[in-house]
Amino acid sequence: IADLTVSQEGARAAPWAVTDAPEPFIQSQIKGIIGLEIEISEIHGKWKVSQNRPVADRVGVAQGLEHEDHRSPDMAGLVRSYGGLDGV
Repeated sequence: IADLTVSQEGARAAPWAVTDAPEPFIQSQIKGIIGLEIEISEIHGKWKVSQNRPVADRVGVAQGLEHEDHRSPDMAGLVRSYGGLDGV
């Protein structure tokens, strides 16, 4: 759990760590985690980049991503493009 969290949070300016949560909470969450392996034979994708949210929310998401790690500006561009914010 800690390794997965570090891989996803490590590049953020203020990364969250498993140790930030109380131990009883972590233990209760671990009980609900089940590992599985699935063979993927086909993938159909759909962009989900806050386009269903109000404009102010989309702008906030894009601005937040622009200030994140090195990968996030690309995602911010997708939020702006698919969210109709190209001029905002």
